[in-house]
Amino acid sequence: MDWRFILSLLFAVVVTVLALQNAGSVEVNFFTLKIAVSQALVILISTMFGAVIVMLLSLVRLVKLRSKVKNSTKTIIALEEENRQLIYKLEANTKNQKTVVGQGPDIGTYQPND
Repeated sequence: MDWRFILSLLFAVVVTVLALQNAGSVEVNFFTLKIAVSQALVILISTMFGAVIVMLLSLVRLVKLRSKVKNSTKTIIALEEENRQLIYKLEANTKNQKTVVGQGPDIGTYQPND
């Protein structure tokens, strides 16, 4: 199993135990709203909001990384095509040079002077 998944499960268990041990009623003030609810419910809802915020921030990071990978893949494809073209030109130039160098009767032969 992934260590992050195990860590998330452990965190969920700790939050659940904390919420259940603190199940008393509390008064929550949110702007002009005043509500009396279970403290366990407040802890669980706060934890869920925190998890959603972390998930959204991770999603933004994931989108940026995917965009970077996509751009890198396009660059790699363009560079591979350029590499193929340069290899083709190099091979063509090498063949042309061999035919030019090999022409003529005296090229490549050694004749000692007597």
